Amino acid sequence: MRVLKQPGPPTPARREAIAARASGHFRVVLPEGVDLLHGLRDVLLARGFADAAIQLVGGECAGLSYMTGMADATGARVATYGAPTVLAGPVTVIAGNAFLGRDRSGQLGGGPVVHCHAVLVDRDGRIHGGHVVPGACPVGAAGVTLRATALDGAGFAAEYDAETNYPIFRPMLTAALAKAAE
Repeated sequence: MRVLKQPGPPTPARREAIAARASGHFRVVLPEGVDLLHGLRDVLLARGFADAAIQLVGGECAGLSYMTGMADATGARVATYGAPTVLAGPVTVIAGNAFLGRDRSGQLGGGPVVHCHAVLVDRDGRIHGGHVVPGACPVGAAGVTLRATALDGAGFAAEYDAETNYPIFRPMLTAALAKAAE
């Protein structure tokens, strides 16, 4: 088995879980022309939700960019994202998982953020998958259908992680998130 040694001091718990209540389940169909992740973020925020777990059920994008991991040549990290793979449309969204959280790291633009990984099929029938790039995925004519579960009591926050030298998302109690925002 391959073992990767991160550049920073080890963090004992890499699997974290916090109990949260679902404060609503709903289906969203994003219309043609909006960006997949920005549109999803805006719909959830407009409904008053700051934290949500999301499933991409299916649909189509007019084009899409995604990234996958690669070794970090600088040595500052074990891995980093490679250059985006850009798919010309139509791109079929097969499935995906995402969450709406917030950036406390200051490295992701601040504020609310949607983090999404998806499985896709390009216009030539090839399968792709990876981290969806915000702002680079216009929804196509068929729209994109999502199921969202809004969370109450806990959420997700990106924070700098000394072990990986990277901002990572962690589950957090909502009270801790609110206190940090003060």
